[in-house]
Amino acid sequence: MITRYLDPTNDITFKKVFSDKGRLMDFLNAVLRLKEGEKIEHIDFISQEELPSFEGGRRSIFDLKCVDQSQKTYIIEMQNKPEASFLNRIQCYAAHAYVSQAIKGKSHDHLMPVILLSLTPRNLFEEDIDCISYHLNVESKTKRRYLFSLSYVFIELSKFKKTQEELTSVEDYWLYFLTGWQKTDAPPSTIKDPFVLEAYEAVEHYKLTEAEYDAYLKSRLALEADDLMMNKTFKDGEKLATKKIALQMHAMGMEIETISKAVNLPLSEIEEILKEKKPFSE
Repeated sequence: MITRYLDPTNDITFKKVFSDKGRLMDFLNAVLRLKEGEKIEHIDFISQEELPSFEGGRRSIFDLKCVDQSQKTYIIEMQNKPEASFLNRIQCYAAHAYVSQAIKGKSHDHLMPVILLSLTPRNLFEEDIDCISYHLNVESKTKRRYLFSLSYVFIELSKFKKTQEELTSVEDYWLYFLTGWQKTDAPPSTIKDPFVLEAYEAVEHYKLTEAEYDAYLKSRLALEADDLMMNKTFKDGEKLATKKIALQMHAMGMEIETISKAVNLPLSEIEEILKEKKPFSE
């Protein structure tokens, strides 16, 4: 069934929604929970061409990067692909964005804070960590903050469980938009924020150009291919480990019936493993 709205967390639609300055400021002010006097009032996007490359290494590519009226830098990334080194990479990107402000031969007085905001459809942390978590550098004993240059905000979309009727804030509206797009054929009546309503229009199936929709499908297929490859790699590793355990148990003199029950494989498969008798290193 074709839904009215496309997945707003897809790389293509995510950038389409948040490449609009008004929508991005509204989103950032909401999820960063900025108070009056702290709110972002103006942003300028930094184009990908302005992002420097690591010497002899990978280029830092973010979904969106901007600076506000006080010259704070915001990096916004939608992380759909599972990645074992994700948290390390995120810290590397933020540090790189901070260091890239330095000018050779000049003092460091002009360096401004970098806030990295990452969204993911999966759980990153334990269940007792909220859907939106804020990671700051604090002194371990007093919990006072003295280092303001780098901070991280993670949004685990899988933890957002509110229904339409429970939406009460702009933060709720944005999170529901990002997670509940398949549940509705119109924006919930509880959503009044004009920027969130604009976002719904931006991801309407028939509002995309042919080129945008083609790119959307390619991005979705690439992500599905990555998921399949990861699942295959995991299953292959699990199978190899099971074979190793079965052979070790057999070497210890255990009966194949016992081995079968221990590794949860039928007797016929245990017999095949023992016939192969391929060496497995410790």
